[in-house]
Amino acid sequence: MTADPPVDLRSDTVTAPTPEMRAAMADAEVGDDAYGEDPTVNRLQSLAAALLGCEAALLVPSGTMANQLALAVLAGPGEEVGCAARAHVLRHESGGAAANWGVQLRALPDSGGVVTAAALDAAAADQRHHLPPFVAVTIENTYMPASGRPWRAHELDGVTAAARRHGLRVHVDGARIWNAAVATGRSPAELTAGADTVMFCLSKGLGAPVGSLLCGPTDFVHRARDLRHRLGGGMRQAGVIAAAGVVALETMVERLADDHAR
Repeated sequence: MTADPPVDLRSDTVTAPTPEMRAAMADAEVGDDAYGEDPTVNRLQSLAAALLGCEAALLVPSGTMANQLALAVLAGPGEEVGCAARAHVLRHESGGAAANWGVQLRALPDSGGVVTAAALDAAAADQRHHLPPFVAVTIENTYMPASGRPWRAHELDGVTAAARRHGLRVHVDGARIWNAAVATGRSPAELTAGADTVMFCLSKGLGAPVGSLLCGPTDFVHRARDLRHRLGGGMRQAGVIAAAGVVALETMVERLADDHAR
């Protein structure tokens, strides 16, 4: 008798593509994405933008690259971006904000697993002449350092309203935004309605082998596309991986509820 293999619960990053994804990858219609000519990539980007309520989207290899591109477009050298004290952009991206763009990150208190409007008000109000300009804030939803806690509606509304009061741009690190949607009963578009930009991963709970989408206004995505090339993220026949992403968005979101129930 052969024992069943153990279930690997280290992370949702160890998910494997489904048979439907593998078939779609094998049959994908492809072109050169560096020229914007890969029809499957274009389909995925259009689908992602529509689902997030954004004008445009950009396929990139990883969530880290997506976050880095957002930081580069939303802030400049010598400027400061707020984030939760244990945020992925601060602790798990190899110092990319500083090394790549000269952007400084400011750790904000994350008591209870969120950055509060009061904490953001306090940070934005501290604008002495010798401090770097505080220009943006990132929101990580779900917030993995707090056991994957999703933000509640009033928390999101409060912090985005505070950002607007102070003229701050808002980026959502939504690597697991689909989990947040399932947990809260709100669509990803609703969860990110107050943000300027948002990224989400295909390769975690959605089960695709690789890829993340960075979504936002058309001019933002155009600039991010230029900077993607600087980071070595330009791809050629990327429709092979985009095909799995299309299947993930069309077939895997509802299955996340099963994951949560288990």
